[in-house]
Amino acid sequence: MYTFKSSVTFEIGVKAMKVVRIIKKILAIWVTGAVAVPVSYFGFSTTMIQSFGISIGVMVVMSLFFIMSSARRHYQNPYREEIAYVRHQVKEAKKQLRTIGSYRFKIRSVHMWTELSKLYKVGKSIIEMVEKEPARYKDVQPFFTNYLQSTVTVIERYMFLLSKPTKSIEVKESLHEAEDMLRGLSGKYEHLLTNALSQDKLTLDVELKVLKQAFEEEQPYIPTATNRTK
Repeated sequence: MYTFKSSVTFEIGVKAMKVVRIIKKILAIWVTGAVAVPVSYFGFSTTMIQSFGISIGVMVVMSLFFIMSSARRHYQNPYREEIAYVRHQVKEAKKQLRTIGSYRFKIRSVHMWTELSKLYKVGKSIIEMVEKEPARYKDVQPFFTNYLQSTVTVIERYMFLLSKPTKSIEVKESLHEAEDMLRGLSGKYEHLLTNALSQDKLTLDVELKVLKQAFEEEQPYIPTATNRTK
């Protein structure tokens, strides 16, 4: 079972996706109802009043269908909206990560190639972790909402300035600032990943300690932690 911590940004994102989904359903209901009028009027030779009645009936049926379907899905998986939001974030993050990866092969500086490769590698680890376990999203939320987009923006600006044939003192200073910023972002990536994995390390340490005691006392090993449901 997934469990999600509370977060204002996260809740806003989930609710925004829910509102968009509701608007799409409302539009589908209205369009279907509007189409039902001419279809019933010209296709089945009904009166105009009957056609409007059929249209209203169709919209009511569709509304009930959407409500019942939504209630059933919520009952089956109460975290469906949260998981959908996380998957959307992961999908967008993969696109941005590919952009970072592509720039690695456009830069000539070995130092910057190493820095971009590090950002790409750690970023990929974070995305894969969240994709596998959506409940971990909250632990690395700044990566998706702030750091990743900032990284792409800085890299694109850096590559733009680097492509200029002549570089003034101001341009060189901007390039150095961009390099410092990327190093700082790399540190933030690692910090988020380390914190997210700290609980796994703690759990492993406890398991090893219990296992060691079980061996010493020659008792059956009983796991102390339950596995996450994927």
